[in-house]
Amino acid sequence: MTQIAIYGKGGIGKSTLAANLSVSLSQMGKSVLQIGCDPKRDSTRLLLNGQKITPVLEYLRDVDRDQHNLEDLIQTGYGQVDCVEAGGPEPGIGCAGRGILSTFDLLSKLGIGEREYDVTVFDVLGDVVCGGFAVPLRLEYADAVYIVTSGEFMSIYAANNILRGVKNFDREFPRLGGILFNERGMEEERVRVERFAAAVGLPIVADFPRSSHFIQAERKKQTILEAFETSPLADQFRALAVCVIDPKPFQHARPLTDEMLEEVVLENKVNAQPTVNISCHESPPSNQRDVTGRPSSKQFLSKSMHSHGPLHGCAFTGAANTTTHIKGAITIAHGPRSCAHIAQQVAISSAQRTLATHGQRVPEQFFPPVISSDMAETTVIHGGAAELEQAIDHALTLQPEIIFVITTCPSAIIGDDVQSVIARRSAAQNGCRIIPIATDGNIEGDYLQGIINAAIHGAASIVDRTVSPETKWVNIVGEKNIASNAEDNFSTIEGLLGSIGVRVNTRFVHRTSVEGLRSFLKGQVNILAYDDHLGRLLRRFLQEEFGVEFADLPFPVGFHSTQEWLLAIAERFGEKEKADRIVAQHREVYREAVKPLKEVLQGKRLMIATFSHSIDWILDTALEMGMDIVKIGIFDYSQDGLLRSRHKDSLPFEMNYPREQTLEDVRRLRPDLLLSNKAAAGLAGEIHYDPIPLCPDSGFYTGLHRAEHWCKLFKLPKVEGWKNDQFLYQSYPSG
Repeated sequence: MTQIAIYGKGGIGKSTLAANLSVSLSQMGKSVLQIGCDPKRDSTRLLLNGQKITPVLEYLRDVDRDQHNLEDLIQTGYGQVDCVEAGGPEPGIGCAGRGILSTFDLLSKLGIGEREYDVTVFDVLGDVVCGGFAVPLRLEYADAVYIVTSGEFMSIYAANNILRGVKNFDREFPRLGGILFNERGMEEERVRVERFAAAVGLPIVADFPRSSHFIQAERKKQTILEAFETSPLADQFRALAVCVIDPKPFQHARPLTDEMLEEVVLENKVNAQPTVNISCHESPPSNQRDVTGRPSSKQFLSKSMHSHGPLHGCAFTGAANTTTHIKGAITIAHGPRSCAHIAQQVAISSAQRTLATHGQRVPEQFFPPVISSDMAETTVIHGGAAELEQAIDHALTLQPEIIFVITTCPSAIIGDDVQSVIARRSAAQNGCRIIPIATDGNIEGDYLQGIINAAIHGAASIVDRTVSPETKWVNIVGEKNIASNAEDNFSTIEGLLGSIGVRVNTRFVHRTSVEGLRSFLKGQVNILAYDDHLGRLLRRFLQEEFGVEFADLPFPVGFHSTQEWLLAIAERFGEKEKADRIVAQHREVYREAVKPLKEVLQGKRLMIATFSHSIDWILDTALEMGMDIVKIGIFDYSQDGLLRSRHKDSLPFEMNYPREQTLEDVRRLRPDLLLSNKAAAGLAGEIHYDPIPLCPDSGFYTGLHRAEHWCKLFKLPKVEGWKNDQFLYQSYPSG
């Protein structure tokens, strides 16, 4: 595929030239896509006979994310040219440059690259004032850049500015095709353009004279190729189409200083050899990808992003707290120092909680190796490429196997080209891979979305596809990185697997290593830690991407769940007899332990109000103890939205239960015990309360241990004794 960027000063006629070029290419039998990258949204007007097209940014604003469809954004115009318009915000508000970034990102996510156009023509606002409008100049987009100019000084000035923009991205391959001269009929106009072209070393590849045909075609809302298809002008566009498809050598950008530009264009003080008109150019070596800039893939959204609910946390932090679990990797936070600090503190506080509550020493890797590019105000204004290069160079001195570069809000807003920076550091990598993960702070989504992006675009990209599965090896997928009992649960599962001769290969992605991720496909079966939204999404991605096998059941919680899980895993590996013996041993212990607990709990009224969508371990325990379950309220939860229960038809469930209704229902139903993730205000002294862990312990005895705790609660007063003394404090005079 050939990708052509047409740049030029606003009003210079680049949209007219781009539209006629697109039709000419189509008449050559090429499939053509034209993308208008100007807030005026007029690039494709002549192709569509003046018909309006829905701009991408308007579509982003008005259409819910899960309803996005690529076909809504593409309209086919004259000559079967497909048309897309980026659009822009209302004048005076918003950021049009950021809009270009959002446009390309949406087109990428919707899979426009899969349409495999022969040619894509980008029609771009030529006053390159920020990173957004420079997006088509990036290496993954434009194979060739052509600049439209007339002989007016400000038009040539804009052309010189465009060369400065191109120079920032041209590192390995020259991509400047030349100048498209659109005459205005000025005195000495051609001389001015020729002097400029000679000074910057560019050919004038096409010269379009001032013609009334342009005005007449404009009135008809048609291209020259449609309105005057046999005219000399139409033939010139056909010649230009041949030129851009069959090119000769491209040029590197050699912009002039402002002083030199004035001397060349206005005073002719610089001696330069006359330029030679060249009609074709030779293609540079190409490692380009499609118009999207990266391989297209389906969207994998967090639950809140999918349901348009409140966003919890920041995608950058979620990604950073995933990549820092990979030993042998370093994470670069491309943003202000505070972003890296916050992400690091989330991980460290989780580790400290594990130490405090479980007595487990914090592993060295949990003090995450995070480097910040230290973006400051001046960086935001002038771009953060240099700071990111310095951060990468520093990371390389530490000799990691992998470097992850995670973007924050500021780097996304200003449009820093992370891919280009990584490409420039390729010579210094010495075997170290640098992997970008676009999270863009919380612009991309919430904490869970960051985990998803880090797993899919980061960890999964390390997997060696040549590795084959080995018998009785499994992978663990989707553990909670900030759960304080994650290691206890892993030890329990590892012990159960080991008892039937099955070993853990790697964990995706928790306390793993680069080498572990490379050998991911060694795992014969994959086991989800949690069958929640994240777990199901990771399972779907890994199955689609690698064709791997998953066990039907996640980490088990409680006796009945653990029995079912162990027997299913054992049967898969031909070790059912071993599992039967293990289950029998635990069943005898469990039955004996239930008897005294049932004597206390039988007949007690139980109410549950929880975020958790997997609570059968609680329900199984309560039913086995003979408790009367009077209400089960399931709150809306950012981490899950699918109830999984064997009892949903036989017990009083209420989905999307209003949290504020808890107090009213407690007083109406008069339960003896309330189980919830958070005690309802105003219930002190009225009821016994016990919290439900969002991440419960795995294994045979989780429900049993909880029941033991309930028995202890019923031996205690509903109000702690010290609270009876509160009247003493209330009697003290205020002030």
